[in-house]
Amino acid sequence: MQVIANLLGNAAKYTPDGGRIALGAARDGMRVRLCVEDNGIGIDGGLLPQVFDLFTQAERTPDRSQGGLGIGLALVRTMVALHGGEVQAHSDGPGNGCRFTVWLPLA
Repeated sequence: MQVIANLLGNAAKYTPDGGRIALGAARDGMRVRLCVEDNGIGIDGGLLPQVFDLFTQAERTPDRSQGGLGIGLALVRTMVALHGGEVQAHSDGPGNGCRFTVWLPLA
């Protein structure tokens, strides 16, 4: 629950009013795949490899000056790993939204 809440919270924070946020889930072999996708501000390719590192944040713009502490995605990665899963971030760059995919083993 905390993983999905963090991912949806980030999507809401970085998607403008009237934007689109989607949550999906599907079985993927012996795992479940959860996906949070938005059409928000996106992530620069240079930041993408560090997006799950503690205290990593994108540059703040005036409309996003109330950003978080940079621990939400690090917490996502840690909690997913503790449950035997993996998480991946994808963005086609600034202005193109993001997709976060989580894979967890089926119980």
